[in-house]
Amino acid sequence: MDTRARLLQAAERLFAEHGVHGVTVRQLNAAAGVRNTSALHYHFGSRDGLVRAIVERHQAVVDADRASRLDALGDDPSVRDLVALVLEPLAAELGSPSGRDYLRIVPQLLEPGTAVPPALGRTMAMLEERLPRPDRILPMLLATTTLLADRARRRGPHDDFVQDLVSMATGMLLAD
Repeated sequence: MDTRARLLQAAERLFAEHGVHGVTVRQLNAAAGVRNTSALHYHFGSRDGLVRAIVERHQAVVDADRASRLDALGDDPSVRDLVALVLEPLAAELGSPSGRDYLRIVPQLLEPGTAVPPALGRTMAMLEERLPRPDRILPMLLATTTLLADRARRRGPHDDFVQDLVSMATGMLLAD
């Protein structure tokens, strides 16, 4: 495994365990077995560049899955269909150690103004059109990504969990 890949793998694990802001570059280098103290900056430009690389790597897979599901969804999806489209591809990341680490990182990075991948952007626009209170979307995302992070930490079975999560999130968005 090359230095870039080792740094990515070490960062995913350490950021998941200790938080994105709780890990030093020195700890990252040590965990990756990298002796060159400027390797992280060479490969990623900065610590933020390393975080972006982790997110982009997983986001590409998740959004490609979401895009194929979106194309198959039809012309008039329900709010529940759209919530499932947001959450199910993300929950599929529970299936690998790297994905579980990513899910533990996601809630740490969610904030207004965060870049949104294309299929997620289309899904969110459709969701906003159907909601009486679109201002509930961000709180729903914060809650559901936190629950996904908790599930990733505990590594339990996720089939019923994902359907329950979709139901709860739909309820959050549609409740009076």
